[in-house]
Amino acid sequence: MLNPPRGYLTLAWLGLAGNVLVVPLVVVLILLESQWRAANIAVASGAVLPTAAVGIVACVALLQWRRWGQIVAIVALSMGLATGVPYGIVRLVLLQPERPITAVVAALAWGAMVGTLIFWCRPAIRRYLS
Repeated sequence: MLNPPRGYLTLAWLGLAGNVLVVPLVVVLILLESQWRAANIAVASGAVLPTAAVGIVACVALLQWRRWGQIVAIVALSMGLATGVPYGIVRLVLLQPERPITAVVAALAWGAMVGTLIFWCRPAIRRYLS
């Protein structure tokens, strides 16, 4: 068996841990923000939790060396970006006092997702899993 590409196991484990932690973090966010409670419940139930579920499946598949795990990881990261970018932009526009911290957190999250998406799209991963 070949050695996995650099970062493969690290990103798969980090993705699994991150996706599992999303569920309690979403609950905390919903409980803490009374002003945005309805919007957070809608976004969480309609997009964040399904994205986390797909991400968990992808990470488990990648840790079990399944070839389809790469495709599912790409789908999960794309879903995360499709949800996170508009939600972050809306929060940046509507929440004046929290704008600096929201900008930093959103930029870091978007950058991490794009970087991870690029990693899982590499042909070396596909060759390794074949």
